[in-house]
Amino acid sequence: MEDLGVRIILWVQEFRTPALDMLARGLSFLGDEPFYLLLIPVLYWAVDRSTGLRLTILFLVSAWLNALLKGWVDLPRPSPADVAVLIPEDGGGVPSGHAQHAVVVWGYLLWVIREWGRSDSVARVRRMTRWALPAAIALILLIGVSRIYLGVHFPHDVVVGWGVGAIYLAAWILAVERFGEAFRGALSKAVPVGVFAPFALLWIYRGHTALPAAATLLGAGIGAWFERRHLRFDSSGTLRRRLLRLLAGLPVAAAIWLGLRGVSWPSEDLARTLRYSLLGFWLTAGAPFLFVRTGLAGREQPQLDSADPALATDGNAGR
Repeated sequence: MEDLGVRIILWVQEFRTPALDMLARGLSFLGDEPFYLLLIPVLYWAVDRSTGLRLTILFLVSAWLNALLKGWVDLPRPSPADVAVLIPEDGGGVPSGHAQHAVVVWGYLLWVIREWGRSDSVARVRRMTRWALPAAIALILLIGVSRIYLGVHFPHDVVVGWGVGAIYLAAWILAVERFGEAFRGALSKAVPVGVFAPFALLWIYRGHTALPAAATLLGAGIGAWFERRHLRFDSSGTLRRRLLRLLAGLPVAAAIWLGLRGVSWPSEDLARTLRYSLLGFWLTAGAPFLFVRTGLAGREQPQLDSADPALATDGNAGR
């Protein structure tokens, strides 16, 4: 299988040009951690809080699952001795995290947009649904192919990543989006599952790339619980207010993610756990608290039948 994969990579790389190298790196960035650290706050703070929160949980669990599968399968990436490896990567090869997350994230956003189209008569929303499917398919395919072009994954790594992502996304939509109202209602009266789930994930597997996902989920879960009970941040508003939220919130998120890397800690795992937990809390509670206190966002009106913060379906007017 690896010999065939090497031949396919070499064939793809026969078409290399400086422009295609740049394009492949750009497409690969759409599956990198910094991109998701940008996309999720944009959705949560400035588009639709509920969708942003569900995507946060969906993506973080997907990231942990990918780390778990890579640790279990433990198959290599292409060797620089066989192909041109254009960007540095480490860790296992199967399944491709970029391919898996592309299916999960863009597939989920496609599903959300199509649901909005079914329930919204506004013409611009209906137009959005027409280009959402081809755009999502193109992104999923191109991100996967870019990993082959860059020499960091065999073709079978990418195909397995697509398959795992599709199965996981389908399970999420069926369990949480379609049939989860009763489950969410019961959880709304208890400490959210987002607080406890990360500990279970870390108990099952705590690999190098699994820890950041679980730690971010921990902070985001605690923050979401706090936000729903004490803040009820409303992500709707004028375009100016939404842009100002991003200008206020993203630099702090970047400072947490980048700035705390240089701090010396007795334990690297402890340092990473605290850093990513703080990042998750800033995303779901810290920044919304700042927005409400500074007048960049309002509060939602309280509802009698509030859904669980970790899996809520209550919408904002922001879409």
